[in-house]
Amino acid sequence: MSTPRPALSLRRHLLRLAMLMLLPTLLLVGWLTMELAARLKSDTEALLASGARSRALAVERELEAAVLLLQSLATSPHLDGGEAGLAAFHAQAREVTAPLGSFAIFARREEPRRQLVNSRLPLGTALPAMLEDGAAARAMRTGQPAFREPMVLPRIEQNLASVAVPVRRDGQVVGALSMPILPARLAALLRQPVGQLGSAGFLIAPPAGLVASLVFADGASEPWTIPPGFMASLGSAARGVIRAPGPGGEPMLMAFERVPLNGWIVILAATEAEERAAWLQPALNAAALALGVVLLVALLTIRFIRRLIRPLSGLNSDRAPKGGLRVAEFEALAVAVAEARRAPLREAEASRELVAQTIALAREVEDDRQLLRSVMESVPDEIFVKDARLRYVMVNREVARVMGRPEGYVLNRSDEDLLDPELAARLTAIDREVMRNGVIHEYESSMSMPGHPGEERIYFVVKAPWRDSTGQVVGLVGVARDVTRRRATEQRLRQAEDAMRRIARADTLSAMSMGVAHELNQPLTAAGNFLRAGMRMLQGEQPDQRRLAAAREAMREAANQALRAGEILRRLRDFIGRGETEQQLVSLGPLVADGAALVRAAHGADAPQIALDLSVSGCVVMADQVQLQQVFVNLLRNAIEATEGLAERGIAVSLQREGGRAVLSFRDAGPGLPAEVRERLFQPFVSTKENGMGIGLSICRAIIEAHGGRISAPAGEGRGTVIRIELPLSQAALAA
Repeated sequence: MSTPRPALSLRRHLLRLAMLMLLPTLLLVGWLTMELAARLKSDTEALLASGARSRALAVERELEAAVLLLQSLATSPHLDGGEAGLAAFHAQAREVTAPLGSFAIFARREEPRRQLVNSRLPLGTALPAMLEDGAAARAMRTGQPAFREPMVLPRIEQNLASVAVPVRRDGQVVGALSMPILPARLAALLRQPVGQLGSAGFLIAPPAGLVASLVFADGASEPWTIPPGFMASLGSAARGVIRAPGPGGEPMLMAFERVPLNGWIVILAATEAEERAAWLQPALNAAALALGVVLLVALLTIRFIRRLIRPLSGLNSDRAPKGGLRVAEFEALAVAVAEARRAPLREAEASRELVAQTIALAREVEDDRQLLRSVMESVPDEIFVKDARLRYVMVNREVARVMGRPEGYVLNRSDEDLLDPELAARLTAIDREVMRNGVIHEYESSMSMPGHPGEERIYFVVKAPWRDSTGQVVGLVGVARDVTRRRATEQRLRQAEDAMRRIARADTLSAMSMGVAHELNQPLTAAGNFLRAGMRMLQGEQPDQRRLAAAREAMREAANQALRAGEILRRLRDFIGRGETEQQLVSLGPLVADGAALVRAAHGADAPQIALDLSVSGCVVMADQVQLQQVFVNLLRNAIEATEGLAERGIAVSLQREGGRAVLSFRDAGPGLPAEVRERLFQPFVSTKENGMGIGLSICRAIIEAHGGRISAPAGEGRGTVIRIELPLSQAALAA
C-alpha cells in the first residue's frame, strides 16, 4: 500500500490559486506586447515611407525648376539672331545656369547631333556631338520635356542625368535645350532631417540608372550597386516598402516613392538596427511596465494571503498576531482552541510560573554575560578567563588576534595547545601559582605570540583568581596589555634624559637647551600621571564601566599631552631658532582655564584649589596659543611648588582689561620673594628652588616680550608672590 502524499498547507493552496488567477493576465500581457510591437513596426515602416514621399516631392520640385529654367531660356530671342544671337545666348545661358552648377546645350532639329551652343565651353571651341538617344533628341521627337537616366556625356566623362525641353517657334519644334543634373544637388535633396528615421537615400532612373545616393551617417556619398532583381521587386507600384542589400551589403528596410514628373524612384533606407531601435525598445518598455504591474499585483496578493492566514499562527498563543485580517471562521476556531487549552493550562500554571522565573534568571545571567562581553570587547587589552584546567572559557577579540586563531578555536583549549611549548610551560606555571596562592599577580614578560610570529613583544599582565559563589578558586581572570611601544618610548626617554644629563654637565650647554627640557617636563609629567591613573582604574577583579571609561579618558589625555610635548618642542625651537611664532586670535579666559585644568590633572589629588576670576569679556589677543599656555602652566606650577607643605595653599588668577591691554595676575599664598631675588627674577639661572635650574621664568619673559607684552613681579601686600602679565589686545577686541 502506497504512502499517501502529505497535505499541502493553506498558504500553498492560496498561492496556487493566485498563480492560476495571474496566468491569464500574463498571457494577455504577452499578447498585447506582441500586438504593440507589430503596430510599432508598422508605424516605423509608415514613417520611413513618409520620409521617402517628402524626398520624392523635393526631387520633383527640383526637376520642375530645371524644366521651367530651360523653358524660360527657350523663349530667348537670341536663339533666332544668327551667330551674334547665339553668342549673346551663350552668355545668358552661362549666367542663368551658373547658380545650379550646370550648363545648357542648344541643338536645332535639322542637325540634332550638332551642338550650336554649350555654355560650359568657350565660344569658338569645337563642340562634341550630341547623343542619338539623349534627352534633347527625345524632347525634339516628342515635343515635351524629356529626362534621361545617367550616362557618360562626351568630353565630360561624368555619369550625369539630364533634362531637355523643346524650342518652339510659331508652334513648331525647331530645336531643344538640355541641361545636365548634378548628382550632388540631387543627393542633397535626399538628406534626412535630424531625428527622423533613415540613414541612406537613393534616386533611381528606370530601368536601372542610379542618379544619386547619400549616406546620412557621415554626410558622404557611398557607392551603391543596384542588386539584381531589385527593379523587378519594385514592380509598377507608385510607392511601397521592401528589404534589399544596402551599400555595405547589409540588409536594409527601404521605402520607395515614384516621382510623378518623370517616373524616377526615390528610396529612403534604414538599417535593421535603426528599425529595431524604432519599435523594439518601446515594445520592451511597455512589456516591462506591464510585467512590473503584474509583479506588483502578485506581491500584493502574496501579502494579502499572508495577512489572511496570519490569524492561524495565533491559535497556539493567547493573543492574535498583529497585522492579520479578521476572518469569522478563524476567530471561531481560535475560540474553540482556547477553550480546549484552558483546562490543562490552569493545571500547569504553577509549573509555568516556575519556568518563567527560571527563564528570567537565565535571561539575567545572559544579560550579565553580555554586559561582561561588552566590557571585554570595549577594552583594547587582551582579556581572558581560564577554568581550573587552565582552558580558555572566555576571550575577547584581542586575545584571538594575538593568538592568530579564530575565537571559537581558542575556546576550550589551553596554552599547551596554542603556544610554543617553552612559553606555554612558563605561562602555565604562573597560572598555577595564581590559583594556588589565590592572590593577584602582576608581571611583565617578553613573548612571541602566534599573532605576530618572529616578533618579540612586551606585555604587562595582571592575573587574578576566579572564585565561585562559595569562595573556591575555579580558574583565573587575566588582562594583558601590549606595552612594547611604551617601553620603547620609555627607553628612548631614558636615553634622552641620560643625554641631557651629560649635556648639562658640559660647559657649552646653552640656556635655551635647558629651557626646552624644562618646558617638556610639564606635559610629559602630566602624561605619566594620566597613565598611572588609567592603570589604577583598570586594577581590580571586575572593573566597572565607569572606571573603564575613566581609564580610556586618562589614556586619551596622556596621548594629548605627549602630542603637546612635541608641539611645545617644535614651537620653542622655532621661537628660539628663528624668533617666529604662529599667531592667531586667542581668548585669554578659556586658555587660562585650560591651563589650570591641565595643572590640576597633572598634580592629581595633591593639587591645591585655584580660584579663577576670568569673567571679563573681550580679552582677545594675537598670540601663539601653545606658547602662551606654556607660560600659564609654568606660572601655575611654580605657585603650586611655592605653597607645598603650607596649611593654606590658595592660588588665585584674575583677568582684567586696562585700556588697550589685557592684564593677568597670578597670586599664591607662599612665602614670597626676597628683594634681591625679585630684581633678578626673570634672568637666566636665577631660582628660589633648591634644585631649580632658573630658566623657566626667563623663557616666560622671552615669550611674553615676543608677543609685545610685559611680565613682572610687583611687590604685593601680605604674603605670597604676584606675577603680572600685560598683553596688547587685538584690533578686533579694541574695535568691539
